[in-house]
Amino acid sequence: MWFALILCTIAAFADVIGGAVTVVKRLNPQQTMIVTGLGAGFLLGATVLDRLPDSLSELPGTSPLYIVIGYLILLILERYSANAHHRESAAPEMGHHPGAVLSSRAAFVSFVGLLLHTFMDGVIIAGAFSISRATGLLIFVAITMHKIPEGFSMATITLASGTSRVRALLTSVGLAVSTLIGAVLTLEVGAIDQHVVKILMALATGTFLYVSMTDLMPVVRGQNRGSVIAAVIGVGIFYISLLLIKHVGLS
Repeated sequence: MWFALILCTIAAFADVIGGAVTVVKRLNPQQTMIVTGLGAGFLLGATVLDRLPDSLSELPGTSPLYIVIGYLILLILERYSANAHHRESAAPEMGHHPGAVLSSRAAFVSFVGLLLHTFMDGVIIAGAFSISRATGLLIFVAITMHKIPEGFSMATITLASGTSRVRALLTSVGLAVSTLIGAVLTLEVGAIDQHVVKILMALATGTFLYVSMTDLMPVVRGQNRGSVIAAVIGVGIFYISLLLIKHVGLS
């Protein structure tokens, strides 16, 4: 149990490292859009190339329904967030700060979606150790390899909403904490039923679909050509990392 918890902590810390890489240097608006494009592309690749095929394979009959539910949950959350902000502020550009290229509610919804995903990271790593130590180690490596760019993406999205570097880093810390909560709960209650895990992952796929396609890509598309190219590169980075993981037998 302690060995599994230590490895989950290491995996969670990778989110913080990714966030720290983003906030070390303050970026100008053009640079912010470039890294936002990279993050959007990476999330799009993770959604379409990895999570979507896995969900359809694991729950061929019902995963489309859970994916749509996950998508609608974030749609409702964003709408609720927009209404709440409208009641609190009469500013014409709701949810924007000076220099922002992304709305604060879009960043919030992205954070909620990634929280669900990172929670599942902790559940999966801890649950794998209930099968065997070897399985747990393989899953730990596979997930940790994706966590640095995950933290990078979240901090980038937060910075793009015009917030401070400290707050951007804290969102990456939040992802790390979510991973640990998922791991601790799984270790405490024992291995979670695999069917439940598959349902949660399908819901997470829907949230990823919303974040990447509805929140981020329209913003990237509306900016300069460099941000679009960065998005394409972000997809390529994810695809290469996925191929490497499969090549070494970790997926």
